[in-house]
Amino acid sequence: MWLAREKKPDDANAAKQLTFNIAGDSMAGPAADALCERTSGLMDTSQPDEDVLVTLDPLDVVEHVLTAENLQFDRTEDGDLAFALTGDWKDYELWFAWRPEADCLQLCLSVNLQATPEQKAAAYELISTLNQRVWLGHFEVWDDGEIIFRHSMALMTGERPSLAQAAAMIDVAMEAADRFYPAFDFLVRGSKSAADAVAACMFETVGEA
Repeated sequence: MWLAREKKPDDANAAKQLTFNIAGDSMAGPAADALCERTSGLMDTSQPDEDVLVTLDPLDVVEHVLTAENLQFDRTEDGDLAFALTGDWKDYELWFAWRPEADCLQLCLSVNLQATPEQKAAAYELISTLNQRVWLGHFEVWDDGEIIFRHSMALMTGERPSLAQAAAMIDVAMEAADRFYPAFDFLVRGSKSAADAVAACMFETVGEA
């Protein structure tokens, strides 16, 4: 599996590709070999993945991944880890949250589209259809109408995600957002029906294949 996304450039000439080469089983434990390395040789792999798992909490593991790629991030007042990535259609806002009561690492991605109260029923219909085509994670509509993709990883008590697992969660979210953003855009900004939005999305997907 690959995680390959562009970082938002600091200027027009500063675009950078975010690329993780994930070897082996993405769900492997800390004993797996070479879980996360840069094909360009630029990623910091001087600290063994086993050491990262032992010494860092789950969000610090994610922070280690982002720092290795020179990606800017912030810790929110709630302790979440927030950052942004550039996708095929637009910039997306993402944030990781650790839920210790459930031993669950959660990643949310906002598509920066908000359904109006009048559009909520159609948005629920659209999401119900699209979620059938999503293998990992799901889309949802929050109370204020914001459309979010959410993906979670359950861990055993005391276990920590590997660098490869953290990178793979980002990959899953970005892939889903890029694949289905046109459908949400048609519905919210184009005021199309859920059926028309799905048809447009499937047309875009076939056209890019």
